[in-house]
Amino acid sequence: MPRLILFEIKKMLSRRVALAANVGVIVFLVAIMALNVTQNRTVSFAGEEFNGVEALAYNRSEDEKHAGVVTAERAAEDIAAYQEMVFSRIDRDAVGEMTGAAVYSLIAQSFSPEEVDDLYNVYWNWLLRPWRTAGEEPAQTAARVTPEMAANWYGATDDLTQDALDDGQGGMWEYSEDEREYWTAKQASVPEPIEYGYSGGWDNIVSCFAFLVFAILAVCITLAPVFSFEYQSGADAVVLATRHGRTRLVAAKVLAALAYATAYFAVCAAIVVGVSLAFYGADGFGLSIQSMSLSSPYPLTAGQAALVSVGLMYAACLGLACLTLALSSRARSTLPVFVTDVVLVLFTGLIPSAGVGILERALALFPLNFSNFTMLFSAFESYPVGLVVFDLIGMILVVYAVLAIVATPVAAASFRRHQVS
Repeated sequence: MPRLILFEIKKMLSRRVALAANVGVIVFLVAIMALNVTQNRTVSFAGEEFNGVEALAYNRSEDEKHAGVVTAERAAEDIAAYQEMVFSRIDRDAVGEMTGAAVYSLIAQSFSPEEVDDLYNVYWNWLLRPWRTAGEEPAQTAARVTPEMAANWYGATDDLTQDALDDGQGGMWEYSEDEREYWTAKQASVPEPIEYGYSGGWDNIVSCFAFLVFAILAVCITLAPVFSFEYQSGADAVVLATRHGRTRLVAAKVLAALAYATAYFAVCAAIVVGVSLAFYGADGFGLSIQSMSLSSPYPLTAGQAALVSVGLMYAACLGLACLTLALSSRARSTLPVFVTDVVLVLFTGLIPSAGVGILERALALFPLNFSNFTMLFSAFESYPVGLVVFDLIGMILVVYAVLAIVATPVAAASFRRHQVS
């Protein structure tokens, strides 16, 4: 059996299209991740420009300025310190009546570039997130926060979940009581106090794991001819007539496909993860995911969020690989298999939900749509199925597991029962 599996893998990779797709995607990933580092650019408010590795180091230093455990007492003290700093030179009451652009201009005129740099550290936006409205400058938010509000920072943070449920994704979805209980319980399980700091490498993995969609496409292209090529070339007459043509050979094809898909995905994932950790650093694995997005209701760390993201893409890869085998076993040409794979992997990312909640949730299950932090960890995508509520992470695992479990036997049975013409 091992020799048969190895033979099938060599057979799959010997085709020019498959070889081009596999090599091409790896080269693409190496190039895009290299650009992810070299094209990084940051300009401080003091006018200093940082590029490439220097920009990464600057961003790290900015996050580390406020690193540490954010207790309720620290949150209140930091907010008070920010208010004292910013309202020492501008009028607190006046900023509430000004536009965001006008407030920014006023601060730029009232403070030195170095001071403006400190006032616009991303930490302040993050800390004031419970009360911030769209388009507001941090100073405008701080002007509305009273000491009593600041002292209840964790309570205000908890309210972000309830506000999101009340909003119903902009009116697109009405959460049931079961869904509200699910998300409330999920948010309540978030450990406190939250730890803030630098987790650039893990953040970058979450930002870049969408590129693994191309690895899935390469896998599907490679597996599309596994069975259909036998029909197309007439080799099915020979293969199925051999002693083990309908038993071991079929099993070898399936096992070879899954082994190849796993190995190839691992190589592609290693490029994304390896470059991210090598240049951005592996610091911050244990930082709260809330340090990346305060509104996330998940009790995960930054590192766990990155691993979950890559793991979900792998689950989608296996599910779609098994579906490709099933389609290949039923089609006499590889063309319809190719077209189906491209539609499922790429084109589903181009379909707008048009504000329809059910369509939004259906589209969210496809790789290109769930491959971003907001959709996975802070969009409150839930799927009530009877008495059970699944979040997007759980539903992705269920859907692709079921797809693999159903499609794999279909592929094997279809080829075994194929009648040679």
